[in-house]
Amino acid sequence: EQLLAGSVDGTFATHGCTPAYCTILSIRGEVLHNHAHDQVVQNGDIVLLDAGAEGASGYCSDVTRCWPVSGKFDAAGAEIYDIVLQAELAAIEAVRPGVRYRDLHMTSARVIADGLAAMGILRGSVDGLVESGAHALFFPHGVGHLIGLDVHDMEGFGDRVHYAPGRERSTQFGTCNLRLDVDTAPGMTFTIEPGIYFVPAILHNDEFRQRFGDQVDFDRCEQFLSANGGRGFGGIRIEDDILVTDDGHENLTAAIPKERAEVEALVGTA
Repeated sequence: EQLLAGSVDGTFATHGCTPAYCTILSIRGEVLHNHAHDQVVQNGDIVLLDAGAEGASGYCSDVTRCWPVSGKFDAAGAEIYDIVLQAELAAIEAVRPGVRYRDLHMTSARVIADGLAAMGILRGSVDGLVESGAHALFFPHGVGHLIGLDVHDMEGFGDRVHYAPGRERSTQFGTCNLRLDVDTAPGMTFTIEPGIYFVPAILHNDEFRQRFGDQVDFDRCEQFLSANGGRGFGGIRIEDDILVTDDGHENLTAAIPKERAEVEALVGTA
């Protein structure tokens, strides 16, 4: 992992940039903001890279992509990857001036709930799964954040800046981690970054198992937690930087491949 992370940071340097934040590169994708690069990648692993460059202008990027070390996702990995990609694309497609950012989050949440239900991991209607928060056991963070001169722009100002007047953070697990709840406006730039993760500490939580026992197939979850010879499935996240325009949006990082066939084809080509 440290060799791979070093190649990323070195590429930034060759283009006159520095890392916008500590590069996250890990086969333990279920560990959010994992800055350790201490694992050896093996066939069966999924490498998650969350990285961004800061240029001479001071502006930052923040992008996440995932690759299967073997060059091809297994059947379950392919399903999870496609759900996350559709969750990201659906939220991006909804971006235009005047949209509530929380609604973008819920757009991704609904796609994830629907996809996991189709896989038999979740049980019930999409409305019921999202209302109860069952989906958040697998998507425990917000769909993104502001980005600009800092990778989490103006985050030091907290909810005074990131939540519109009269809006408060949810108290529901997962949704409470939404960093932004304002109406979008032209010139605003933020990330869209849904993900699906199989986190032992969440899926083995006794309170969650009791509360969501009717909506989550925890036995099915164990298959993911013990997958890959006990190394676990990990997690998949896909992230792009989105600019709100006068009549819609522009994906500033669209040139970076993310279709499943594209990322599979890239493995081993360096």
